[in-house]
Amino acid sequence: MFIKQKYLIPAMLIMAGNVYAGENLGTINVTAGRVESPTAVSSKTVTIIDRKTIEASHANYIVDLLQGQANIIVRDSSGTGAKAIVDLGGYGDTASSNKVVLIDGRRISSPDLAEVDWTQIPLDQIERIEIVHGGGAVLYGDGAVGGVINIITRLPAAGAEVGFDASSFQAYGGHARVGSDVGNTRIEVNVSGNKTDGYRDNSKLERYDGGARFEVDVSEYLQWYASGNHHRDRFGLPGDLTPAEVTVNPRQTTEPENHGDVTDSYISTGLLITWEDIELDLPLSFRRRESFAHFGGAFPFDSISVLRTLAVSPKLNLSHPVGDWSLGMTAGADIERVDGTVTGLDAQRDRDGYYGQLTLSDTSDLYMVSAGLRTEEVSDALKDGSSAISDRLNAYDLGASMALKGFRLRLNHNRSIRFPRLDERTEFLPPAFAPSFRPDLKPQTGRHYSASLNYAADDFWVELSLQRADIRDELYLDPTVGFFGNNENYDDPTRHDVLILAANWKAHDWAAFNANYTYTRATFRGGAFDGMSIPGVPKSRAGASWQANWREHLATTLFVTYVGESYLLNDQPNTLPTIASYVLVDAVANYAWRDAELFVRVENLTNRKYITTGAVSPSSGAIGQYPAAEIAVRGGVSYSF
Repeated sequence: MFIKQKYLIPAMLIMAGNVYAGENLGTINVTAGRVESPTAVSSKTVTIIDRKTIEASHANYIVDLLQGQANIIVRDSSGTGAKAIVDLGGYGDTASSNKVVLIDGRRISSPDLAEVDWTQIPLDQIERIEIVHGGGAVLYGDGAVGGVINIITRLPAAGAEVGFDASSFQAYGGHARVGSDVGNTRIEVNVSGNKTDGYRDNSKLERYDGGARFEVDVSEYLQWYASGNHHRDRFGLPGDLTPAEVTVNPRQTTEPENHGDVTDSYISTGLLITWEDIELDLPLSFRRRESFAHFGGAFPFDSISVLRTLAVSPKLNLSHPVGDWSLGMTAGADIERVDGTVTGLDAQRDRDGYYGQLTLSDTSDLYMVSAGLRTEEVSDALKDGSSAISDRLNAYDLGASMALKGFRLRLNHNRSIRFPRLDERTEFLPPAFAPSFRPDLKPQTGRHYSASLNYAADDFWVELSLQRADIRDELYLDPTVGFFGNNENYDDPTRHDVLILAANWKAHDWAAFNANYTYTRATFRGGAFDGMSIPGVPKSRAGASWQANWREHLATTLFVTYVGESYLLNDQPNTLPTIASYVLVDAVANYAWRDAELFVRVENLTNRKYITTGAVSPSSGAIGQYPAAEIAVRGGVSYSF
């Protein structure tokens, strides 16, 4: 039988794990491992934020959803989400380059040092978010060190929906979608946008998106699919404040001229072939991303990047029963061609990765073992032919899962890889300061170990997960070298130990509880900073929610997030005052009647004044902090027809 839901089609075998959100979803099919695979037989830990949770949160952006999730830190320098950095696994200042972010399996992590633009993914278009914890290089290659965030969008569906909202700080927005499902064709068009003055001066944000997608069942065995989206945003860059300036007025800015904008468009198409135990996915995509930033002051300058990415990612999945067992074999490739301008440098990057994986599991889902390999090469070159460099690395992944009387044990060991980003490996050589690629900057590798134990009952589950990552040649920005710092490899290894305790209990319709606690110890292993904590990584974090359906139409949700203290970025010696810990409380109430829904969301209910991130200048010793927004109220209405 032909499977219409293209974005749930398997492509790689069993890499996901147990669910840390919503109800007990121990047998949900997840795609975070490039496969629709039951979590019951997986070897890794996964957090899933499902559509029900997204709708109940009435969050504005994805970063609002990720805040409070297990093993995640959100650092927002603008207060609007425009420049938020999501740290998965505790990597501090290099968090943006130590994870992979996907939309429907399409890689949106940038080949330069830029973080993903979290405002370009409207929440009304998302079906669920899957967060794979730990190294995933075999399946996703370069950068899948702390983990993978896979954003699954909603399938085209018949009907229409419109929604409007307004909130504090002169913010308002709206969205609309219309879809059709006729015969063998499904199509949908959507638009959305919002605008806000922001909490701080010069923190305005405007965001607009428009997209479309369709699926055509050409035959019982063949599907043709395509999608596209155009995103545009403009934003202010309020910059940091000294502790004294924060005390006087946390909403002020000392950099009123700084601003930027991003235009990001993509088109993707492909064929999906299914025949008996064979599935072949042939996707092709093109993306153009243009970003601009202006920095004023005594020495004003502009930063401009234009990147064009052509990607082909064929995936073949085979499965075959062997008695009471099932043998799966998967093979695929990730081929990217990137060219453009990165901070004024005309360059190109070729990325070629090839992977394969075998999985053996019993038909009762009691036992599973898996093994996978990847080889990947990244070649960078300046377009004028003056400099070129190439690196090749290999990765592997070994996993196992076994069950006994309600308990499930998961074990995994893998090797991660990360290549220097285009702008990360660039240097300008005197006397003419001609650009060149540095041959001394080495790729980063890591060895990862994880074990988790889960117990699940009808309305309750709890899981303890332990992870260790030993990283060699970890890439970082050394702020003590030059005017802007210099990208280097740490001479000594670093270690990232993570403990996650998560639980979910659905006691009643008015009492569904979800909670998690994460302890992270990210440290240097040797050298001048031996035993010191990696800056920007809190040791303790926790999140909890209470969801209640009081009546047929009325529901409320209470979110509580705790983030422990952390050292300032660039404070490798751990000698300066830390960023203080904080607790945030958000509350949501929504009323649904027939095809309409009203909601109110209060963020930072206790009006806590707090800082999510800060840094110290190595040259002057000055401390810069980024104040976060105080209490904000947002309300809206939507109607489906």
